[in-house]
Amino acid sequence: GGSGGGDSDSSNGIVSGLAARPNNASCLAFEATGEVQLTAIAPSLAYVAPLLMLPHPSLATVVYVVEQGGRVYRVDLATETRSLLVNLPDSYPLSECPECGLLGMAFDPDFASNGLIYLSFTQAPGVTSYVARFESTDNGQSLRRNGAGALVRTDLLEQPQPFSNHNGGHIAFGPDGRLYVGLGDGGSGNDPGDRAQDLSTRLGKILRYNADGSPASNGVSGSVPEIYAYGLRNPWRWSFDRSTGDLWAGDVGQGEFEEIDIITQGGNYGWRCYEGFQRTANSCSASGPFIEPVHAYGRSDGISVTGGYVYRGGAIPALQGDYLFSDYGSGTLWALKR
Repeated sequence: GGSGGGDSDSSNGIVSGLAARPNNASCLAFEATGEVQLTAIAPSLAYVAPLLMLPHPSLATVVYVVEQGGRVYRVDLATETRSLLVNLPDSYPLSECPECGLLGMAFDPDFASNGLIYLSFTQAPGVTSYVARFESTDNGQSLRRNGAGALVRTDLLEQPQPFSNHNGGHIAFGPDGRLYVGLGDGGSGNDPGDRAQDLSTRLGKILRYNADGSPASNGVSGSVPEIYAYGLRNPWRWSFDRSTGDLWAGDVGQGEFEEIDIITQGGNYGWRCYEGFQRTANSCSASGPFIEPVHAYGRSDGISVTGGYVYRGGAIPALQGDYLFSDYGSGTLWALKR
């Protein structure tokens, strides 16, 4: 593993990461004052491999829980009850492909008027990533079906995957009303196809689509117009700061460092040339410039970053403006101070 931080000061409960890395100007900081506590939501409801929870666009007590196996539940937190929104066909080889399945969900910004819901998933045979558009006519209680009972589905993206891992899959609408899609580098280790730096493929990229689902022309020189940013290994979870509009992403590392990036249009984030702030042993086809992460941490802190959200609520003033994120391996919840 890496030589990442973990330096702690037991007198004030602050933990800083990567304190010894000279060009890392940020640090993990969390004051264990007891002001922040975790409380279970709807503890009577159990899930199998849940990987995303989204609020209903207009109903304050309703959220949606996405399970990797293909189910989306509509949950009413006030009554602690749920109903099944969708159960996609069981074509995800999860036993053979642990990073496949139903991976992302997003509501259209105009959901109140058009009822559009977007899902990101993989399907067999082989591994192919899809982003598809569905429609609800009852405010998110069910999805529209045709006369034969099949879901009415419009595919916006179809991307074959060369390997079974690093499928990314997160989707979200930005403050510009456009749909953003994250895809990993295609899998295996050390990006053997150098796809993250290759502007003729969608792999290893953040993509941006117009509101109607057509590929946006994002000004990145290459043959794939919807490329918004590149040089990413597996941007698993990312979000927009609702105050500033900044796009914060957690990019999963290879074997040394996990990193947090602020994604900008046209940015190259360095993979497979760099992992965190460190030059890798991989050959590098690109000369840069590369954008450094705002933070990276090593194997003493975790093994697989799960990106989070910039806190803009009013209930916990000490966290105002902090980026909250976690790690799949350690389960630690951190607050990254800008």
